[in-house]
Amino acid sequence: MGVNVGQAQAQANKLNYYVNTLRDTKHNLSLIKSNLNQVWQADEMAFVNLAIDQINTEIAELSSHLDGLGNDIVAVAYEIKREEEERAAAAARAAAAAAAAARASAQKK
Repeated sequence: MGVNVGQAQAQANKLNYYVNTLRDTKHNLSLIKSNLNQVWQADEMAFVNLAIDQINTEIAELSSHLDGLGNDIVAVAYEIKREEEERAAAAARAAAAAAAAARASAQKK
């Protein structure tokens, strides 16, 4: 059973969807932070800003990791497919060589 490159691509696309969702969430959280800073003038805002910045950093790291993972999934699927095709070609060459040897042996008799 060979690797299904289409399925790997579909999985990578799903991860890419999640990456985009995370990036949208990060952007929305930044907008909320900005809005809060405009309407809420208090000492606590330093802690709120820090917490939002930490969350945004984690979201950025996660989205970057998922993006790389999606690319790796597709790259590995193509690599496995190439290896499978190379093995199949080698097997076909070996079978052809064996058949040619059998014909040559039969012709000598």
